[in-house]
Amino acid sequence: MDLNLNNIIYYILIVDDDSDDHYFLRTALNRVVPQALIESVYDGEEALEYLNSCTFMPNVIFLDLNMAKISGRETIKIIKKNEILSKVPVVIFTTSKDEDEKAEMLALGAAGFYSKPNQIEDLISVVEDVKDKYLS
Repeated sequence: MDLNLNNIIYYILIVDDDSDDHYFLRTALNRVVPQALIESVYDGEEALEYLNSCTFMPNVIFLDLNMAKISGRETIKIIKKNEILSKVPVVIFTTSKDEDEKAEMLALGAAGFYSKPNQIEDLISVVEDVKDKYLS
């Protein structure tokens, strides 16, 4: 893929330990937000190391909850305690449909909470919603 960095408007970080979920989310993001640079990391520890070494903060972070090493729950707590990182919208993107867990994540500072859909059309709808809310 020929990437022209002059056309990059958005910077998106995906934090998820499932490579298939990365693939499908990237596919939807590329369709809905073609002018985005998308970076992938595979657990909370890697995400925090990556974010602490970034020159530019992402415009939005998609964060899974159930990951090894440092969970999404612990990752968002650490992100929201950091003065610079706390300004980045963190969208929880998880298999969970639990309303109590959703309420907890929103109380911790998550910008949004989405359950991972099974159909690509539904995933595109989620990405469109995130784009409208956090990338406009």
